[in-house]
Amino acid sequence: MDLQLNTLKNLSNKQKLIGLFMAVILVSGAFIWFVFIPKGEAIEKIEKEIAALNDEINVQRVKVRRLDVLKKEYLALQRQLKEQKEQLPSQAEIEVLLKQVSELGGRSGLDFKLWRPGAKKENASGLYIEIPVSVEVAGGYHSVGAFFDKISKLRRIVNVSNIKMSSPVVDQNRVTIQTRFSATAFASSEK
Repeated sequence: MDLQLNTLKNLSNKQKLIGLFMAVILVSGAFIWFVFIPKGEAIEKIEKEIAALNDEINVQRVKVRRLDVLKKEYLALQRQLKEQKEQLPSQAEIEVLLKQVSELGGRSGLDFKLWRPGAKKENASGLYIEIPVSVEVAGGYHSVGAFFDKISKLRRIVNVSNIKMSSPVVDQNRVTIQTRFSATAFASSEK
């Protein structure tokens, strides 16, 4: 050990400075190779994760800004659904609706000759059921028109189709017409 210290003492200042410089470069190189580069890769990976998280935060901020609008749209759609459900009664309520239609005919001055409900059939979409009814009434032309008008003003959906008027008969200054048509009521397929 004594020999090594003497060797160092015998070196010139220039050699000592070069040795010190080499030691600093060696320690710095070791630090860069074993600490800085691996930590740099970890830092780069973390920076990419931070960028991805910032992007996700921005996406979520946009969604949060739209949340109030979406809530209002949801409430409007709920109101619209409720209104439409009122137009489409449940299957249990369909008998009441058909009775209402029959009573409207009586109040319009029509005599029912035929009231034959057909087979229920489910729509291809599965959202509703159609209940057709074959109807034949006798009454004045204007009474039939008033009856159809009253049906059109019901809150529930009832379609009238295949209207055929025939056999006009004059009785005591009143013309009576036989009218055949199909009335189709619609019910929700929900039980």
